[in-house]
This record gives sequence, C-alpha cells and structure tokens, in this order.
Amino acid sequence: MDAATYRRASAPRDSKLDVTTIEPNLRRLRTFIGVARWGSVRKAAQEMHLTQPAVTRAVQKLESELGVSLFQRTARGMCATSFGTVALKRATRALEHLERAQSELGDHLRREETGQENSWHTTRHLVHALTHRHLQALIATAESGTQAAAAAFLGISQPAVAQALNDLEKQAGAPLLLRAGSGMIATTAGEVLLRHGKLALAEIAAMPNDIAESTGVIMGRVRIGVLPLSGTLLVPRAVSRLIEEHHSLQICLVDGSYDTLLRQLRYGDIDVIVGPLRAPCPAGDIIQERLFDSTLSVIARKGHPLEKRKALTLAELGQWGWVLPRRGTPAYLLIERILSNAGLAMPSNPIESNGLAAIRALLVESNRLSMISRHQVYFEERDGLLCILPVELYETGRPVGIASRAGAVHSAGVLALLKHLRAVGSGDALVAGKSRRGDNTGHTPAAGRSAREQGTLPRSLENQ
Repeated sequence: MDAATYRRASAPRDSKLDVTTIEPNLRRLRTFIGVARWGSVRKAAQEMHLTQPAVTRAVQKLESELGVSLFQRTARGMCATSFGTVALKRATRALEHLERAQSELGDHLRREETGQENSWHTTRHLVHALTHRHLQALIATAESGTQAAAAAFLGISQPAVAQALNDLEKQAGAPLLLRAGSGMIATTAGEVLLRHGKLALAEIAAMPNDIAESTGVIMGRVRIGVLPLSGTLLVPRAVSRLIEEHHSLQICLVDGSYDTLLRQLRYGDIDVIVGPLRAPCPAGDIIQERLFDSTLSVIARKGHPLEKRKALTLAELGQWGWVLPRRGTPAYLLIERILSNAGLAMPSNPIESNGLAAIRALLVESNRLSMISRHQVYFEERDGLLCILPVELYETGRPVGIASRAGAVHSAGVLALLKHLRAVGSGDALVAGKSRRGDNTGHTPAAGRSAREQGTLPRSLENQ
C-alpha cells in the first residue's frame, strides 16, 4: 500500500476515527526486527532458531495488522519499505525497554539475597523468553490487585493468569508480586518489569500512529496529566486549538495528585503532565519545561465586605474564614511561609481542599477567603462571581510548565499539543494570572513598608 492509499484508508468516516491497534506480540516483533537486521528470511530463521515458514507468517501477520507492506522482496533480499523503517524504530525501542528491564533485574538480583543460587543468570534470557501475555498478566494483576480481577479484565481464566505469572517469575528469577491486605502488590523486581514492560507496550501501540503520520495523517490518543493550576485555562485552551488543527485526535485528560500523575507518566500511561513544576526534578527520567510563573492572590466572592478597600494587609484578614490547599502540598507550604514571614500564624481552622469546584462554591456562598493562583479563577473573575482583594504578595511565583519522559519519542499529536501549550502559556491568554514582578494585585507596592509588613517571601518555592 502506498502513502496516498494509506491516507484514504485511514481517513475518518462520519467524523469517527477507528484508530488502528495491533496485538503486542513480542515474538512477532523480534522476528520483524531479525528480518530487517539480516535482510533475509532464511538468515533470520537460522539466527532465531525458527523455521522459514514461521518467520514468513510472523512478518505477514504484522503487515496485515498494520495494513502496509513492511518489506520489499528483491533479488538481494528483504529491504524495509518506508513504512517498515518507521515501524522498525518503534519496535527497536520496545525491545530496548525490555533489555533495560533485564539489565536492572540482573543488577537487583546481584544486590539482593533471593535464596536462589545464581538466580541473576536466569534474567540473561528474559528478553527472548518474555511474551506479551506475561506482561499483560503482570500489569493487570498489579493494577487490579487480584488474579481474578486480572482474568476478568483480560478475558481469560484465572488459572491462565496464575500460570503466566509463575512462568514470568521463573524467568525473572525473583518474586514479582506479594500478597498484601489491599491485594497483590509489585515487589521491587516487579516494579522494574512493570515499568519497562508498560513502556515497551506503549511503543508498540504507537506504531500504527507513526505509520499514519508518515503519510500526513495525524491520529491516535494524546493523554495529558492535568494538575489543578493548569486545568482552568492553559490545558483547555491548548486542547481546543489542538482539536481544531487535528480533529481526528483522541484526547484524554487525566486528573490526579502530582505523585499519582508522575507514576503514570514514568510508566507510560500518560504522555505529559501540565502544571506546577517541582524543584529539584522529581526523577532522573523526567524532564521539565517552564512555560511561565504563576503567582498567588487573595480571592473572595464578588461583593465581599473587603472588596471596596483600596489596600489590605495580611494581618487584616485574620478574622475571616479561609479555604486553603491541602496540608503538605507545595501551595500550602508556600502560604505557610508567606504568613510566617509576615509574623502571622496559619488560620486556626481552615477548610482544606484542592478541588476547584469546592473552593469556588465555598467562596461564592460565604465570606471566606482563599489564596490561590488567579489562573484558577479566571472565568469566575471574568463573570463577576469572584474578585481579587488588594493584598500585596511578593515572590510567590511558582513555575508552571510541562513534565515529560526523558528520551521519549513523541507522536505527532503530542508534539502538536506541546506547540499549543507553549503558545497559550506565553500569550495574552494567561494575562489574568501574570503580574509585574513582586505584585500580584495590579497595584503598585507601597513604598517604605518592610518585608514583614508586606508578607514577603524571601525566595520562591522554585528554589527550595
């Protein structure tokens, strides 16, 4: 199939795109890589200890699933087509993830006493023995907590799941799952295989999208981890622009705590996290890109008794009830530092919430105050539900941006998302949350007032 034919075949019908999926068959993938490497079915069969018909069937099955020819049969042997070259990159990356798992498991077993003599030698053949059914059983059991739930999810029997896990643990040379009160949880060795296994499967799943991209068709899923600070304005506007440009993309917005989203990012469940960045970077396999700094403001309902005041100090706000971020979060710690530097204690009995809907309702229907980013109440301020009180806060900036996996090869859809995030993050669309240095209210800071009177934060959280 040529590129023009592929574009026609991949075009959405009735505004609904049936995204191509393939079976993540690792043996088939290894065979495909072998034929590409040796340029011959016969040579690949010899090197991989398979029959030539078995190699041919594996390649033909993969071509059938992808809907393209991966090789051109010539007198000189098997030469990868343009589609084959694209697929080979993802296939190679998938096996590289499994090779890293094999290496890390070997290192782990050499460090730990497993009770099995020379158990680390077993892992040397893990990449060649591993099948996608092994990985699916491990992933489903670790995520559901029981073999019964894993079997139901995979559509197979529970004994089949148990057998796959037993085989996998023998190949890995160490226990991968342990029973706990909450169900089965992954051991250290299990986490290694779980993370690299999921990343390998994600690479395989990206093959059809890469092939489509090579013909000019942008398709597939873009999975975005959304933190509260980016969920009101930055991500929605970027996603709207993305869909206008590539209407066939499937967008999945995933809410959650930072730790939850970070794990999903590192394990390949989402493509990026958008929101406040962490300093230092939370993991060696994560990279961060700053888009802008978001500052804190004191928020109240429209018509609040303090709204008409020309200027306020933090000390004057102590009599009012507060809605604050959850205790221990970076935003809570920043507020705690602001009040401490102003010589003030934290409110005695605040309502703690990270949910914007709950914060909005609590503010609109009471005289409570909150200290959050102006970005988060952009529409409420615009529509006259909430207002910004004239309290001067200094150096409350938190860097907001994008976290992604180091070394990841992003799909065209993710690259387009990043382009729009950068455009929205640097444009006038976010002016409601940007301010002049040291001024979160739009008022000129009063001269001659001390840092303690102003509630100044001596250094931003970014440098903590």
